[in-house]
Amino acid sequence: MSFFLDAYVIDAIREGRFDFAYGPHPLVALLLFALIPALVWLLYRRTTREISPRWKTLLITLRSAALMILLLMLMRPVITTFEVNPQETWLAVLVDDSASMQIADAAGGSTRQQAVASALYGEDGILSSLAERYQVRTFAFGQSLRRINDQAEFSADANASSLEQALRQTADQLGGLPLSAVLMISDGADNADSDPLVSARDFAAREIPVFTLGVGQERIPRDVAITQVSAANTILDNSVFDVQVDVNHSGYSGRQVTLKVMDGETEVTSRQLTLGADDNSQRVTLEITPERREPVLYELRIDPLDGEIVSQNNRYQFLVDNSERPPLNILYVEGHPRNEFKFIRRATEGDNSLRLASYLRTGPGRFYRQGINSPLELNNGFPTRREDLYQYEAVIMGDIGRDFFTDDQLVMLQDFVAERGGGLLVAGMLDDAFVDSVLADIMPVTLVRSDTLPGFLQGGIRRGPHATGELFTPRLTPAGEFSPLLRLDSDDGINRRQWGELPTLQGIYVTGRPKPGATVLMEHPSLQFQNQALPLMATQRYGSGRSMSINTASTWRWQMLMPAADESHERLWRQMLRWLAQDALERVTVNFDKTFYNVGDTVNVSVKVLNERYEADNNASLWLQRTDPLGNASDIAMEWDINQDGTYVSRFEVDEEGVYRVLVDVASAAGTGLETEKPAAFVVTPSLREFNNAGRDAGLLARIAESGGGRYYDISEASQLLTEIDRVPGAYSREVQEDLWDKPWLLALLVLLMSADWMARRYRGLS
Repeated sequence: MSFFLDAYVIDAIREGRFDFAYGPHPLVALLLFALIPALVWLLYRRTTREISPRWKTLLITLRSAALMILLLMLMRPVITTFEVNPQETWLAVLVDDSASMQIADAAGGSTRQQAVASALYGEDGILSSLAERYQVRTFAFGQSLRRINDQAEFSADANASSLEQALRQTADQLGGLPLSAVLMISDGADNADSDPLVSARDFAAREIPVFTLGVGQERIPRDVAITQVSAANTILDNSVFDVQVDVNHSGYSGRQVTLKVMDGETEVTSRQLTLGADDNSQRVTLEITPERREPVLYELRIDPLDGEIVSQNNRYQFLVDNSERPPLNILYVEGHPRNEFKFIRRATEGDNSLRLASYLRTGPGRFYRQGINSPLELNNGFPTRREDLYQYEAVIMGDIGRDFFTDDQLVMLQDFVAERGGGLLVAGMLDDAFVDSVLADIMPVTLVRSDTLPGFLQGGIRRGPHATGELFTPRLTPAGEFSPLLRLDSDDGINRRQWGELPTLQGIYVTGRPKPGATVLMEHPSLQFQNQALPLMATQRYGSGRSMSINTASTWRWQMLMPAADESHERLWRQMLRWLAQDALERVTVNFDKTFYNVGDTVNVSVKVLNERYEADNNASLWLQRTDPLGNASDIAMEWDINQDGTYVSRFEVDEEGVYRVLVDVASAAGTGLETEKPAAFVVTPSLREFNNAGRDAGLLARIAESGGGRYYDISEASQLLTEIDRVPGAYSREVQEDLWDKPWLLALLVLLMSADWMARRYRGLS
């Protein structure tokens, strides 16, 4: 008898399935077994020849063991088990056919798919043996289930695997048949959102056990993977943007790799990376400038290392939309000519992503307009109608008094930020009249009256020895040091060095403490108010928009006192203005439910439409035109989502890898005459779901088997499963008793003991 059957007997005893057909009461049987050694000891108390105690113990043990086995056989030990009538019930075999089955980490360097094929169809394969007892139905599954007839139909190319879907569809397809058991063969790398334990419990409730067979290694010993990428989906006017890349590995500590960014076959940039400890993720930041005005598909790439088992996750594609788009409209109102105004305007010149329309008071009753689109724009000063103000994405307020605004205009400005989602930057000194206005609510810092300040902080910015007018080097806070608004270089060390090289500033406007939800990016190195450093630059969210304050009038020094070729001042102001304006609501917004898709995925597109007052519009007519990577175009009518005002939806499946372009045509929105075309793009990439965290999930497979009333085995134990699958009780199995007394291993043990006893006695000259 094999070791397996010994283990089977032990399991039967442990589970209470072991019994005696002719056995007396258990206490009587225990007494009989205890009497045998005592009786044998009495027989050997006197021997024809004197023997040592050691020999006497050996002889007593051998004779007692032989007699106890004889008694055991006479009591007829049996194991209660279950069996099915051959060919009267069905067995479902579910084989994982997802892409992770391509991984070559099985025995002998074979792929998981090859290991499964060998276990099922090989010389010692279990499928033929199962077919002798069951009507076998074999299925392959990825995201869904499909019937197969032989191993040639395995493809191992599904870009996702859903164990729950496989079990549920099996129940649907074979629900009317006398199903005896389900055998699921997988690496357990389930990447669906559903819980397979639910379906396993449903099978258990119907007394259909679920067995699982695991394939692959639980931990991939040698692998380098790009696990996560963070980059802007859209950028403005060829802006430099950062890409943050997470790299993980196992088995290559201390090795150097090159992380490349490719645009097609052109290398855009690269970074040398020394791999750290196993299973510790490393983050790398790369700086990229797009080369063309269209959606650009980039690929991150690490060349495969020697001995690497999974190379598919060494690549990662992401899409950045650098298409032409209208500039961000920013309104700048300024109370008097000053250097800050001139240099802010100069910083935006040549940046096609920004349009700065300015309204400058040059004297009593005299104003100067720049950057306007029409002679009527700002003709009457700051807008008095929402429609006029809402054409801008951001507003900058310089040194301008409270008398410049009416109460209604300030309330409208508050709605512009909170509801329109615009940005507000206050970059000048505010007089005391603003303290009790709605502007104080929008600001990221509290406003205080000048007469409540300590004497050395009163009077605004003064030149000379006054504290508020002295030269100082601004101090970046931890939030400011890593904020994208204030980055001069993607490398932290270079960024700190360049900030250290900027000229000092002169003068600070004094405000109160930052508000609880605000973020201070820059502060004065020495001046304090209310036991806190004076904030120099602060931001906060306000409703749907954002606000910002810059409490100095001397950032122009970062340009004027630097070499002409240095563009630190321009870069900082452009970054701040884009941040301020880029999240403002648009009249038409196209959203996708994912950042990228894989072949076979369903794309859910939603479009938000607003009228000229930026209120939801439920009366628009929308058509969506999609163009696939092969250039094939199709039109789809979009439907109004009854659950969300102003939202229109559509959905479709994608079947090609590459960049898809979408053009949404919007017409007749609430009778306002809105007619526009809104372009967008998304990408369908090779799936990495199957190759990240691709080790065998033995825990999940074991839980499925436990919930389903079956057992879990490694694929090397397939033959053990073959014997066990018949013995687990099910809806179509019957109880039988299996005799153990006539088992060859038991008879062999009895003969061995009796022979050893006879030879020992003959050796010592005993009768």
